[in-house]
Amino acid sequence: MTSYKDSGVNIEATDAMVEDISSYCKDTSRPGQMGNIGGFAGIFDLKKCGYTDPLLVTSTDGIGTKILLGIEIGMIDGLGYDLVGMCLNDIICHGADPLFFLDYYASSKIDKTSFLRIIKSIALACKENECLLIGGETAEMPGIYKPNDFDLAGFCVGAVERDKLLPNKNTMKEGDVLFGIASSGFHSNGYSLVRKVLKDNQCDLQAPPSFTSSAPTLASAVMEPTMLYYSIVKYLLQKQTIKGIAHITGGGLIGNVPRILPDHLGAEINHSQLPQTSMYTWFQDIAQMNNQDMHITFNCGVGMVLIVDRKQKDDFLNQITQGDKIFEIGHLVNSPHPNHCSIV
Repeated sequence: MTSYKDSGVNIEATDAMVEDISSYCKDTSRPGQMGNIGGFAGIFDLKKCGYTDPLLVTSTDGIGTKILLGIEIGMIDGLGYDLVGMCLNDIICHGADPLFFLDYYASSKIDKTSFLRIIKSIALACKENECLLIGGETAEMPGIYKPNDFDLAGFCVGAVERDKLLPNKNTMKEGDVLFGIASSGFHSNGYSLVRKVLKDNQCDLQAPPSFTSSAPTLASAVMEPTMLYYSIVKYLLQKQTIKGIAHITGGGLIGNVPRILPDHLGAEINHSQLPQTSMYTWFQDIAQMNNQDMHITFNCGVGMVLIVDRKQKDDFLNQITQGDKIFEIGHLVNSPHPNHCSIV
């Protein structure tokens, strides 16, 4: 007699891990939570969150080939932060508070140890950002994935009062100031290129970095988890001085800032005001990339860009706490070409 298990799929073992997952999910509790993990769907009570006229904001994403590098060098504990970050950072660009998150984990065969390490990091990232880990899904698909490989997808839902929805394009005008918030590294973009450059240059990932870094090894430097920006942005949004927020992911500054601008405005960013990040300088040198290619591939030290009215610049600067790495990088200009961003 042949069973499903004989094909490489062990439903019983996967179901048994639900109890382990439940303990992580309970740590992410927030207003609106209903029920427990294990049902057919997650249920969330929006009324309990206290909104008056809410809009729901949602985002889904993965973390690309950073997973392959993490598996290769045995560094997967930060991948949950990457997954949450790629989704949650998107919804806060619209001024939304994160409500809940779901994950999807697929592999050839689920390794319990690796799986729980990933889920734990997802739960920690959710907890730090007041977001409920409401559920998820797992799949064993031998033949689709190579042994020991896995893939992740994330889904985040948030809410914002209708009158606070961003971007506020109608109020944007020439001279508005662009502020950048520092990134923690490559975040989760460009890793197909990162992996190629590391391999082509025979970089020793276990050696200390060849650039200034607090990371003990090159591996830990290039695998630095994605920065999650909700704790910074939510306080800045309270004063309503921010007109727009751009999450700098694939496409870099040049590709992402224009996404929040009206057609008649462009962004002009001063290269000299961008952070001089030693890791990016090192990488650009060994990859032999020009500035343009760097700026359309990586965040180059800027994980988010905020648009602030020039007249409110001083008020905005007074809101920034000492630990926030926020800096002026440019301004808006009139432009005959939509979707325009130049770095000068």
